[in-house]
Amino acid sequence: MKSARAAAVALISASALALGTPVAAARVEPDPMAAGQRVRISDGRQCAAARGARADSALFGSVALRPGPRGMAADAWIVERAAPGRYRVTIECAPGGAKFTETVTVHRGRVEGVNMVQAAGGLALFLLAGSAAYLLRRRGAGARY
Repeated sequence: MKSARAAAVALISASALALGTPVAAARVEPDPMAAGQRVRISDGRQCAAARGARADSALFGSVALRPGPRGMAADAWIVERAAPGRYRVTIECAPGGAKFTETVTVHRGRVEGVNMVQAAGGLALFLLAGSAAYLLRRRGAGARY
């Protein structure tokens, strides 16, 4: 019984510490990223939408954030000449308002992921394979066309 009580106290203490830590306001996703990649910048709902916000970084220059369902946000393209390393992204709520900073990492190499052409090709192959399986199954059951 004593070990259960100690475990409960430890769990409650860890939860209280986790809830008490401040939430990072400047968010850049994905992180890490590559030169030439599109990223999503958001304020973590820290800035008032009516007053506006801006994000600044050597990676993409200055970008105005717009109100959205998850706070102030915008998309930006990382410059093609960005060297691998760590970069600061600063969000300023309204001119002279609160500032939030995040450090992001740029990796060497190309952007990983699937683009729209690759996704459409994959879907077409999936549909073709499903249709073939359906027709073969019907033919095996003795159905005629």
